[in-house]
Amino acid sequence: MDAQLATVLSANKTLLDAAVAGDWAKYETLVSPDITCFEPEAGSHLVKGLDFHQFYFPEKAPSTKPNKTTTLVNPHVSFLSADKTAALVSYVRLTQYVGADGKPVTSEMSETRVWSRSSSASADWKNVHFHRGCYKL
Repeated sequence: MDAQLATVLSANKTLLDAAVAGDWAKYETLVSPDITCFEPEAGSHLVKGLDFHQFYFPEKAPSTKPNKTTTLVNPHVSFLSADKTAALVSYVRLTQYVGADGKPVTSEMSETRVWSRSSSASADWKNVHFHRGCYKL
């Protein structure tokens, strides 16, 4: 796998892991302060900035690992510039956990994320936009 491709996929996975773990400090390092998104929690509205997202994180990071597993199915990366400073990552995200009734639950989300970094030599990828659709299997 191309090193540039691996780096942006790693940033993407780290971001998702931080969201699942409720780790706002880590999440915030990977997201642009002026991020935009369309996601089910916002209805059909374009959300701008981090305030909307911070609401879903606990006051402090949980001390235990959440009992959730996130799998990216068929991730695809397209670099949007010749110098590879912008990338589009699309995939299906499966999240597995045990529901309150003790039964396994799997949710499916189609996600597209746009990432940007300051230069082709840096690893400072920031998520600048995402679009997520959520479905229950």
